[in-house]
Amino acid sequence: MRKIICLFCWLSVISLFGQNKSLSADCCEQLSLSVQHHFPLAVDRSRQLETLTGTKKVLNSKTLSKLKWTVEGFGRVKSARGGGFVMTFPRLVGERPIGPLDDPDYATYGQCRAVSHIGGKDWTAYNCIAMDIRADARGSDVVNLNFVLEDQVPHSLGAHLINIDNHQTNHVYFEINCLPRKYVQKLILYADMKGNDGTMSDSIRYEVSNLRLLQITRPNQETGWVPHDHYVSYSMSGYLPAYRKIAIVNQKDYPVDSFQLVDINNHSVVFRAPLESLHTTLGNFGVLDFTSFCQPGFYAIRLGQYLSPAFPISTHVFTNTTWRLLNFIFCQRCGYVVPGIHGRCHADLFAVFRGDTLSYSGGWHDAGDLSQQALQTADVAHALLSLAVARRKSDPKLAARLQEEALWGLRFVLQCRLPDGYRASSMGLLHWTDGIKGTGDDIFTVRKQHNAFDNYLYSAYEAMAAMQLDSCREITSELKKQAIIDFQYAQGKYKNEGVDEFTIPMEHTYNTSASLFHAARSWAASQLYVLTHDARYAQVARSSARYIMACQEKRVGRPELRGFFYRDTTRQSIVHFIHQSRSELFMQALVSLCKTQPRAADYPQWQQAIRLYGNYLKALAVYTKPYDMAPSGTYMAHEYKDSIGFRKLHLWAPANADSLFRLQFSEGVRLDSIHAVRRFPICFSIFNGNEAVILSLGKSAALCGHYLSDRELLDIGLGQLYWTVGKNPFCQSLIYGEGYRYPSMDSFSSGEITGEIPVGIRSYGNTDQPYWPQVNNACYKEVWMTSAGKFLSLLSEY
Repeated sequence: MRKIICLFCWLSVISLFGQNKSLSADCCEQLSLSVQHHFPLAVDRSRQLETLTGTKKVLNSKTLSKLKWTVEGFGRVKSARGGGFVMTFPRLVGERPIGPLDDPDYATYGQCRAVSHIGGKDWTAYNCIAMDIRADARGSDVVNLNFVLEDQVPHSLGAHLINIDNHQTNHVYFEINCLPRKYVQKLILYADMKGNDGTMSDSIRYEVSNLRLLQITRPNQETGWVPHDHYVSYSMSGYLPAYRKIAIVNQKDYPVDSFQLVDINNHSVVFRAPLESLHTTLGNFGVLDFTSFCQPGFYAIRLGQYLSPAFPISTHVFTNTTWRLLNFIFCQRCGYVVPGIHGRCHADLFAVFRGDTLSYSGGWHDAGDLSQQALQTADVAHALLSLAVARRKSDPKLAARLQEEALWGLRFVLQCRLPDGYRASSMGLLHWTDGIKGTGDDIFTVRKQHNAFDNYLYSAYEAMAAMQLDSCREITSELKKQAIIDFQYAQGKYKNEGVDEFTIPMEHTYNTSASLFHAARSWAASQLYVLTHDARYAQVARSSARYIMACQEKRVGRPELRGFFYRDTTRQSIVHFIHQSRSELFMQALVSLCKTQPRAADYPQWQQAIRLYGNYLKALAVYTKPYDMAPSGTYMAHEYKDSIGFRKLHLWAPANADSLFRLQFSEGVRLDSIHAVRRFPICFSIFNGNEAVILSLGKSAALCGHYLSDRELLDIGLGQLYWTVGKNPFCQSLIYGEGYRYPSMDSFSSGEITGEIPVGIRSYGNTDQPYWPQVNNACYKEVWMTSAGKFLSLLSEY
């Protein structure tokens, strides 16, 4: 279905993109097939990590030809010859899905489970399981199965999601090194029944065959800092010419004393340099530094007999990346026909407010599920528009497409308005609905709220859009008017009640501290000041800045112990994030103040606060060298005693959260008796993965770097993008379709999508070591709009 092409649109796209030299040939071809980017880009499984597992040498194998299967749940399962089975099940059953009391529609219609009892067999001699899967579903190409290997020894990784292509046989490989398998009890393959949007077939059929255990060479690395054996950790998207250019290897794999850059067009060696040895507390590394080489072109790294895949050095290295992320965002649209994924979905979701109903169809689905958060849609719309503004001169076609997608989000933000400052704010959802009002699957549980914090951010985003959307006059006047209104609502709420209480745990604002609240208030006021030239907004911006600076640590001493921000003026705990992050708001507020009010009496204090925080970020960066990943930050040993802040940061924390905090704190780098630096966030819940955290810190570094003309800070910001596209210990791109060795991700509702990006790499257990298991599950491998938005927002600085 996704390969249907409209000839007229195809020719139009060829004319638009065919002459763009910054696009690679494969990206140009896919953009042409996407019908002016309103048709999902093709999924390229040839460079997918799991596909590459199938090319590894097999040392030993065992055919699972005698398995017998039974059904649990709905549907039918019939064993087939050779140990396989055929599964068929309906997309929905008559009963309405029912979720938990505080999230009543976060549920599916049930599961169809194929179960085979293994009887406690020892499979430790094998590190991979392979099988063939064919799916047949009409009306949508989204097909996937969940795989569970159940051992006597439990584990916490959950099921492994297998995304496959519809109407064809898929050769599936899953490395199982991370799973206990000494006493295997069961194999389970199951599908969730997610409903029907009215365009999908009534049932789905899966056929699983040719199951076998394999022992393969060079299994994928899942934890640790030293790069994966025999791979190079580098930016697979390429490098910007004017910034630091470094790659990393496990030096024991390459017994050479130098490396070369090879021009792939003529195979000539254009650069030689020593392979530097670096020993840190993280391990022993070989560092390839070619910062001084700035000639644009396409190159490969040569280390002895090894030759890397090609990468560009160019001012346009992230053009392909942007188009792919745009594709992911487009495919997450709610209330819009996305060919091959869904029809015009969720037209029967409503917010009920004072007896009236408001449609909540629009914006973008939140993640792998079908949830929606209005403020997150606003965040992503602002990121898209920020990058559109940055690319208007250098790439006007890309800028126009970014702006168009931003407008989709902004219209939803305006659509969600309710009287008196309220908004339809969020919805937890796991299933499709028929889109027809008045039928049994209608949903009326969309959450509503009136938070000053949310309205401050809405007003800031609306003000910026009103100033930048000159070509869209039909919406700019409405955006300007609404920016002023939303700010007024926020001011009234703050005047009457102070800082918001944040009462909905499922919304990403729940962890907002008083200092971050004032950062949002100050930044929004500066945006309104620029929009209206009304001095009253300037006064509000200055007022909240005083609270921000009262929360900043300014002690004399080592830079890791100064410059950060406390949650509030009691200074019981430092601002941290473990999932969603808005740490960039502090620098957005202070930099905006310096730019808009340079003659203010507090101007020197604002500048000093920016310098302090910039020095803090530079001091932290040392702890992950030679990588660029921004550490989570400095922690205090007693932060768990801040009962309110601790509970809001660590949602649904276990009973022993205090002791787990102390244990993970001890795994950090101690600075003194009460402070330690953690590279990864302290975390003990399902909400783990650090993409939003590092990209927000990268945005902060870039804002500081531009304002202070500090190249080191700009390198730190850019380094978060490089980490995401391959310069990490696992030598994997975290954006599907970008670079090489990108993994399949947990996109269980909308299927594999080119440009999808996950929540991010997590830490291993209670350690401070990176962990990226093969198991494809939430939250770390779940695709997430926040990660896409944060990436584009940071990219707008370069």
